[in-house]
Amino acid sequence: MLFGLGAWATLPAVIGGYIGNPFVPQDWIEDALAVGQRKNRWPDTALELSQDGTSVQANKFSELPVVGTWPRRPLELATLRLQSMVGISLKEWKKLAPDQEALDGGVLTQLGGCVVVDGSTLEILYDWKDPGICAVANFEDVVKKLKA
Repeated sequence: MLFGLGAWATLPAVIGGYIGNPFVPQDWIEDALAVGQRKNRWPDTALELSQDGTSVQANKFSELPVVGTWPRRPLELATLRLQSMVGISLKEWKKLAPDQEALDGGVLTQLGGCVVVDGSTLEILYDWKDPGICAVANFEDVVKKLKA
C-alpha cells in the first residue's frame, strides 16, 4: 500500500479516517454507520439508535474530548470502513470478487467511484474516480454539483 498504485492518494485518505477532519463535514458517514447497525454489521456500538431504529439518538464519537465537536471525528470513518469490510466485503467475498478469468486478465479491483447519470438521457451529470484505494466521493460535493 505504501508504494503501490495510487499510494500517494491512498495514505491521506486512510490517515484521515483515523485522525478525522476538523474542517470538512461528511454527514453521510453517520447515516452509513446507522444503516450498518440496522443490518447488524459489526462493529455495531458506535451509535445509539431510537427504539424503532429510524433515528440516531447519540453518536459516541461526539463524546470524545476536544475532537468530539469536529465535523468528522477521529475513528468515525475508520469504524465505518471496518463495518463495511467485515459485514460486506468479507461476508460477500465470493459474490464481489472478480472471477479467475478476470484476475488472469489483470483486473485490479478498486473501491471508490461514483457516477450520477440522468435517467432519461444517460448523460453523465457527475463522476469521480478514487485516486487510490480508500478515498470516497464526498456526497456534499455531488449534491452541490447537481444543484448547480
